[in-house]
Amino acid sequence: MNLKQLRTDRKLTITNLSQILDLDPGNLSKIEQGKLKPSLPVLIKYSNYFKVSIDNLVGQSSVDFISAFRSAAPYIYHYRNKIFVIAFDGFALESNSFVNLCTDINLLHSLGIKIILIHGIRPFIDLRLDKNNIKSRFHKHQRITTAEMMPHIIETNGLVKTKIEAALSSNIYHNNIFKSELKISSGNFLMAKPRGVIDGVDMEQTGVIREINHEAIIEKLNHNEIVIMSPIGYSPIGEIFNLSFESSASKIASSIQAEKLIYITENNGVQNIRGEYISEMTSIKLNNLITHIKESEHPEFIEKNTLPILEGAAEGLKEGLVKIHLVNRHVNGSLIMELFTNQGQGTVITPEKIEKFRSAKIQDAKVIEKMINPLMKNQIIVDRSLEKIEMEIQNFHILEFDNKILGCAQVKHYDGISEIACFAINENYQNMGYGKKLLEYCENECKKVNNKTFIMTTQSSHWFMENAFKQGSINDLPDEKKKEYSPQRNSKIFLKELEQ
Repeated sequence: MNLKQLRTDRKLTITNLSQILDLDPGNLSKIEQGKLKPSLPVLIKYSNYFKVSIDNLVGQSSVDFISAFRSAAPYIYHYRNKIFVIAFDGFALESNSFVNLCTDINLLHSLGIKIILIHGIRPFIDLRLDKNNIKSRFHKHQRITTAEMMPHIIETNGLVKTKIEAALSSNIYHNNIFKSELKISSGNFLMAKPRGVIDGVDMEQTGVIREINHEAIIEKLNHNEIVIMSPIGYSPIGEIFNLSFESSASKIASSIQAEKLIYITENNGVQNIRGEYISEMTSIKLNNLITHIKESEHPEFIEKNTLPILEGAAEGLKEGLVKIHLVNRHVNGSLIMELFTNQGQGTVITPEKIEKFRSAKIQDAKVIEKMINPLMKNQIIVDRSLEKIEMEIQNFHILEFDNKILGCAQVKHYDGISEIACFAINENYQNMGYGKKLLEYCENECKKVNNKTFIMTTQSSHWFMENAFKQGSINDLPDEKKKEYSPQRNSKIFLKELEQ
């Protein structure tokens, strides 16, 4: 549903609506333009005021669906036969949204993705221990597991695992799209040892993973089975240990070299200091956030209980994981949106930034030609043959997201002025803020040689004016460019002084 249309139908300005919803007007504007993803609290405010369901707010038209499905095709192809480790706490099982999560897990499995699930049990074991008058103590967000607790923990894990199996199987039965028989496996895949004494506190039967039987896990996955793992570990001498599901998921994922580790969380991911959700985070920023949480008694915009997940993510990155996702369990379809759309729905944590700018290579020429072809047909940019692109490839620059080319531009330097040309964003990713980012990058490239730049355009005048370009004339062009200027095309010329 178009959020801007909802507002204008009520004859509200951005300022009016921001006051009604108690939200920042700048952020509302970015949300309407598709430059910022609305968080769940923001969607709830929209839903309550406009009397529209959240599902409808994030819904799509049939045309949007077709475009989204086409955009998802490369992901579907890439993910086939890859391993995903999906971790969720016990609270996820208590929610009505767990049925939707199981639907999406079955969908991933039907697409040929190999699935490992690892669950927590905290709300269930808390209830059971309370009923038996057994008091719990915690140290560094982990339960100190006594011998008295262990029988209850073992039994609770079994009950939770059975509940997950039932939910997955019931979902298969009620959905005709999944024709193949669902096979679910579990086993004693985890060898563990005592966590020991931490800061003078004996953690007793709380343990850490010592060894993972990844060969047995992979064998189950290769037989098209979903593997469910409980946070329980066994020692060679028959002891049983209570494990952290967050840390266990990280160790399992790195041990079997999973494509992705996905934590199902209580919110859309990680927020910045302004309360805006961050769609991408590097390992450096993650470690800074962990330090901030540990040093703050009441950290802003993030719950203290998120710390074990973030620490699990940091541990996974150190062990070689490339992508770790935090996905909101309260948003229907959030797992699918995170995995099969470029914008995602939560936060993806990576060793380095996945949005990159780089110089073009000769092998990029065909992708560039395909991307600019619609613009050439509509005479928005000057025709360029594949051969011409290849000859000038050293002047091209690429905007890349997750190894996929989203935009390109050409930067040419003249005496005293630089040109930005062949400026294009993939038609499936327009109006998402990528054009602004690519322009800023190109301006920085221009500044390496000159302090002024120009562009020539037939149909994008207003956009460049919004980005501080001022209209010029043919007299402002370098001599070489004046000779190339086409009166028939009648391009408008815009210039910008660049701050050094």
